[in-house]
Amino acid sequence: MKNIRFLSGHPAQLNQGLARKEIHVSPSSSIEYLFRAENYMLLPDLSISAENRVQSVLFCLPFSRNDLIGYVRDGGSVSLSSASDTSCALLRILWHFYWQLPAPRWEKLKPGRGLDTGKPFLEIGDHALRLCFDPPPGWRIVDLAAEWKKMTGLPFVFALWIMNRDLNDPLKEILRRLKSRLLQAKEDLPFQFPELCYRYTGKGFNPEQIMSYWQNMNYGLGPEQLAGLTAFSNYLTQLKVIQGMPALDFFT
Repeated sequence: MKNIRFLSGHPAQLNQGLARKEIHVSPSSSIEYLFRAENYMLLPDLSISAENRVQSVLFCLPFSRNDLIGYVRDGGSVSLSSASDTSCALLRILWHFYWQLPAPRWEKLKPGRGLDTGKPFLEIGDHALRLCFDPPPGWRIVDLAAEWKKMTGLPFVFALWIMNRDLNDPLKEILRRLKSRLLQAKEDLPFQFPELCYRYTGKGFNPEQIMSYWQNMNYGLGPEQLAGLTAFSNYLTQLKVIQGMPALDFFT
């Protein structure tokens, strides 16, 4: 599309760009909308969600999960990737409501550094995919979206297409055209996966791995995804991270 400039970055960077109004629209963390819904609108029927396992958001432990209680009680810390606020919040929810573990010392860690610490850590993105497809000896790998599915029976919405609310009319018209293209792309994607997966192999993954990853995802925002987003909001409210589920304001 003309008049569109693309920027790349991990979720936390995109969230910051949206909040500073340096980015007009982005597939950004769902928690970013929940934090500042008054500043944003959503492109309808679009998300990045996991139906069950996600493979790219993992909790990694150098010991059995049964040993976590003793580790935490002895003062052990858990490292959280600085790349994704939504994934960090998801781990905290599972920790408190599903696994019902005592609160650890949470620490922030740059992406890709978890194995070096020898401690439990949260990893996302390509770093997590590599751990999923080639688990290091002695480490346990926990898929957080699969754990969420066990707890709630719902998909987990990692990202929404979020746009800044106070855009001028020419920008809004560009976004209307982009919205139409994205909705069409969502319908076409499953038929294009076999070709597209070969364009990603430079990252160190084979086409079959990329295909399995993409096919685990859902790119719509239907009733089940909305229910998952509502459940996420309710848990965040109970943890006092947000003050309640905001209205979902869709761009038309």
